[in-house]
Amino acid sequence: MIGRISRRMALVVVGLMVFATPAFASLVVQNYMQADIQVGEACFVKIGGQDSVSYVGTDADDPLLNFSNDPTKPVDPDIIAVDGVNLLEERLTVRGMKGDRVTYTDVVRYQNNCEIPLEIQLVATAGNATGDWIDRSAFIYISSAPTAIGTAPVLGFPGTAGSGWDLTPIAVASNSGAISPGNNQTGSVLVAPGQEVRGAITVSAGVNASTTNIGTVNWVAQAVNQN
Repeated sequence: MIGRISRRMALVVVGLMVFATPAFASLVVQNYMQADIQVGEACFVKIGGQDSVSYVGTDADDPLLNFSNDPTKPVDPDIIAVDGVNLLEERLTVRGMKGDRVTYTDVVRYQNNCEIPLEIQLVATAGNATGDWIDRSAFIYISSAPTAIGTAPVLGFPGTAGSGWDLTPIAVASNSGAISPGNNQTGSVLVAPGQEVRGAITVSAGVNASTTNIGTVNWVAQAVNQN
């Protein structure tokens, strides 16, 4: 009869409803938050060292070290896209000497202008550097003893114990350009506000190294808040 249902049938209907419900519905909880993204001036900065002033490579076979962080150049050579935004990528041009091992000890200065201490480390991606690495190699160092910004630290030869340089440089192997997982980062250095550490690079170029081709290696100077 229309409009009537027996007790037995009611129990059956309820049972179907109970067992059918999980297949058609689930619990959804949405907890909302908001982030307002602000941008401030950089306080961890990199500037060119004295070698970029001293070695200008007037002739093709002269020592040359150029530090560039000018994003206004015509083709923006110092801009790199990361996460869909354009970030500043400082660039070095370094000249080795064919048949010699050349070390520049004031390549770049990593400065902490923040109000907090920073743990600074140089890290490259393990794999292979790009370009021509036939009969050439590179070692990239960071100093292990921070000094006040603008002072002249007394440093020995990179790679020597007690020289004031970290003994685990980034290493690019000759011929292959390989950067192995064990050679893709320096040690880390705790740098207080108002202090800086320096970068050095050693380039070995054999007699079979090309004087026209270029080998390129990229690394990141990362600073971790240790406050």
